[in-house]
Amino acid sequence: MMKRFLLALPVLALFASPAHAAYINIDDSDFTKITLTAGDFEFGFSVDGILLTTGLGASGSITFTDSGHTIDGSWIDPSGDAVAPFAIAFELPGNPTFTTSGIEFTRTTRGGIATLAGSFGGYIDPSFYFFTGAPTVLQDGHTEFGGVPFLSTSFKSEAAVPEPTTLVLVGSAGLALIRRRRKA
Repeated sequence: MMKRFLLALPVLALFASPAHAAYINIDDSDFTKITLTAGDFEFGFSVDGILLTTGLGASGSITFTDSGHTIDGSWIDPSGDAVAPFAIAFELPGNPTFTTSGIEFTRTTRGGIATLAGSFGGYIDPSFYFFTGAPTVLQDGHTEFGGVPFLSTSFKSEAAVPEPTTLVLVGSAGLALIRRRRKA
């Protein structure tokens, strides 16, 4: 009996190891820049076509000025789940059908390997708001969490962005001030 138990220990130890999952963390809390950190993508993770990280236990981080970027990556996913879309979308205050920033991708799995292709971006200005039919969350500086099998995702939003009517009023006041100074 003792021999069987001792022989089973290595097998139990194999299954007792902590599970690893790929991750993407985005920090858009600054009004001028956005930082993406990703790790545990066994077969690589790229931003705008440039390899950021590859391998279990490896991670990478990159900071951009606020704008939109493409992402793609592959990792081990034994779940066998089929195609799955994913999105974290932050809404324009007062209009949940317009998105100011977020991440979206489609995940496919084949033979225990998952692949994602999508994009992420931060608030730039009102001309870049875009319509969405997907659920949105309030952009108020909080972190939103989500994921798909064997991939966790988080996105920390900026504090609330101004509503378009507020921007128009502020812009009009600024233009009036400039005109007054030019006349003086």
